[in-house]
Amino acid sequence: MVQKNNKKNDVKSFKATSAWDRLTPKDQKLLDKRCSDYLSFISQCKTERATVEYIKAKAEKAGFKLLPALGKGKKLKPGTKVMFINNNRAICLGIIGKRPAEEGLRLVAAHLDVPKIDVKSTPLYEKDNLALFKTHYYGGIKKFQWVTIPLSLHIFAVDKSGKTHSFVIGEKPGDPVFTISDIAIHLAQKMQMKRLTNEAVTGEELNILVGSKPDPETDKDKPNRIKNMVIREIEKQFGLTEEDLAWAEIHAVPAMKAAEVGFDRGLIGAYGHDDRSCVYAAYTAMSEIDVPEHTAAVIFLDKEEVGSAGPNGAQSGLIVDIISMLAEATNGKISFADSRNVITKTLVFSADTSASIDPNYESAYDPLNSGYLGKGVWISKFSGKGGKSGSLEVDIEFLAKIRKMLAEENIPYQFGEMGKVDEGGGGTVARLIANNNIQVVDMAIPTVSLHSPFEIISKADYHYSVSAYKAFMKNHY
Repeated sequence: MVQKNNKKNDVKSFKATSAWDRLTPKDQKLLDKRCSDYLSFISQCKTERATVEYIKAKAEKAGFKLLPALGKGKKLKPGTKVMFINNNRAICLGIIGKRPAEEGLRLVAAHLDVPKIDVKSTPLYEKDNLALFKTHYYGGIKKFQWVTIPLSLHIFAVDKSGKTHSFVIGEKPGDPVFTISDIAIHLAQKMQMKRLTNEAVTGEELNILVGSKPDPETDKDKPNRIKNMVIREIEKQFGLTEEDLAWAEIHAVPAMKAAEVGFDRGLIGAYGHDDRSCVYAAYTAMSEIDVPEHTAAVIFLDKEEVGSAGPNGAQSGLIVDIISMLAEATNGKISFADSRNVITKTLVFSADTSASIDPNYESAYDPLNSGYLGKGVWISKFSGKGGKSGSLEVDIEFLAKIRKMLAEENIPYQFGEMGKVDEGGGGTVARLIANNNIQVVDMAIPTVSLHSPFEIISKADYHYSVSAYKAFMKNHY
């Protein structure tokens, strides 16, 4: 990162350079493997439940076992692989390290929820010869980006008998898809074109088209023949009643696969990079570790996009619970005071995406202090916005350890904030983790078109993020 010059009196300048230039042929081969695996993951895992199930299945094959089943108060051998799942919405994977828990743990935390369209509790209605689902969007989105694109429905339900039903419509070849309509340009001048951008499509206009054919078994003079046809198809195909829908969890997400972007295939476009790119990068790093120095773990949390509340979010006691359980598994029986000491000695990477500079909208950014696609891992010394509101500011002593690690591992890095001081900003789970007296730093993957249905990241940044997470969890830094 430091540009050296042989002339004796010249100064040394600092500039983040292209991460691609650091790749050796061996690195390129590993990058290709990591990115191929990620493309498969991000195309399949479009909901929180699906992500937890996917990670759990991969982890079980790799030898991870549920932590409570291994025995309370039992000291586990270094290299033992453990797993903890919370309410099927959050998951932790850990490997017991060589060093005692009193020296602290090494954690990478990410969130597995992403912006999407959720279906309301009483969704189905008929109007103007069409059947629709009413919705309530989840997380920060530009609502106009979600109309006129193909959507798939991901449904999880428990019927009256207690039987669970889980199915996806719109992802397989030959499946029907769903969509949200938009007004034709010919009719939009008064109704839509004069609206402010955030009102171009309102929340109550995000209604999903789900049917159009009348039910042949309903009398032709009776209302709701199209709605009845939808109900009949749902019952026939999936065994759910209209009442079951009210008790179900239904998500609408873009029905598209991840893809390589550009003539050179150096970018990946997909729905859900924020923050499942960090989830799978952290999982991949964990899967490449045998026996770490310190007990290491990855923690994938829920509800970050809506404030990190609830039992699976970063505001809960889940982080502290997991650290305490891992400390006990590392040392055997451990006291409350010892557990608190472990927590204060633990170091954490908050792995999240952040909005990197976009050449189409460069005026929203500070070019000297922004992340760029293809320049490596993105370190945020502080987050928040205007006056550092809602900020986490990492300790310089912790950053010094990260600096040493990146230099020794030859990992390209860059610094930056999310946009101009009075124009951009945002937060991650980092500040909530720090509230537990834990040292934490934001280590981001730069992303263009953040929170859109098709976000963009660089393969190089993804690859080096895996390497950074791996080095942090494996070695003594």
